[in-house]
Amino acid sequence: MKKARKKIFEIEPNIWLQRAIQVGKIIESSQIKYAIFGAGALAAHSIILRPTIDIDFVVDSYQTTVEIMNRQNDLDHSNLQKEKDKIQVADFYFNDGTSVQIWDNNLYSLEMNTESWSRVFSKNITGYGIIRSISIEDLIVSKIGRYIQQKDENEHQALKNVKDIISAIKSLKDPDYQYIVKRLREGARRETSSANSKIHSLDWYFIREFPIYINELDYFERDRNISRFLSNIILKSKSPAIEYYLLNELRKLKSISKFQTKFILDGKSFQILQKRWKNFLEVEDDKPILDSKKITTYIKSLGSNDLSDYAKKLGNI
Repeated sequence: MKKARKKIFEIEPNIWLQRAIQVGKIIESSQIKYAIFGAGALAAHSIILRPTIDIDFVVDSYQTTVEIMNRQNDLDHSNLQKEKDKIQVADFYFNDGTSVQIWDNNLYSLEMNTESWSRVFSKNITGYGIIRSISIEDLIVSKIGRYIQQKDENEHQALKNVKDIISAIKSLKDPDYQYIVKRLREGARRETSSANSKIHSLDWYFIREFPIYINELDYFERDRNISRFLSNIILKSKSPAIEYYLLNELRKLKSISKFQTKFILDGKSFQILQKRWKNFLEVEDDKPILDSKKITTYIKSLGSNDLSDYAKKLGNI
């Protein structure tokens, strides 16, 4: 008979960090490539040290790692049947109340690849030991879209992820924008936890969650790093999903100044967009003149708006 799952509570860092370091050592001792992400990565990068429900690990050898975890003496029980959206993820519950999730080469919403593995680094967390973590860029991208996905089911958790994103952005002094934009296009998630809900790429989620990020800026006293990061993603992306949303928002707002305020764009930044859209955007004082048909033509000119390979895998297309 399958053992009933215990009710899971958030575990304080002084407890889960010990488990995280232990599991990291166990995995690494078997020559398996791994990295911690989620709350563990926030701690490794000295961004936030907060309670968590589970400790997330991504590995490049899933079955072997599962076998190793199942042999741990203090394991209470495990759930090896969890496979979400064609992604294998196993849960392990320990006697001290901690739980560990092992993900098969995946970070919630995007696959690990050669470059993302090359960005994994080792960090000595004072008082606990050494752990390997994903990069801050991958940490940020992996959490984008969770607000939209979770807000109706668990608003507290959804807002916590937004604060994680903003805190991670705030800590990132020299962002690799090219890499972030690429990862936003590669990653994808469903709108809700339902297996039948629509799948979108992460750049689609980024632009739609943008107002939520802006609202959270008040909490962080309008940190300049955050404003610079958000506006740079908008300027550097030029993906069909982001361009379509921006242009239609500009058309609906009917005001250049309101558009700049909404997307925290200064005059120089808007000039970059205006130059990009010069073939179909006219400006009279503060008023933009845009034709919906010309917007559609422009979006088509950017190339395919098809889902990424990862998104297609989620949808089994």
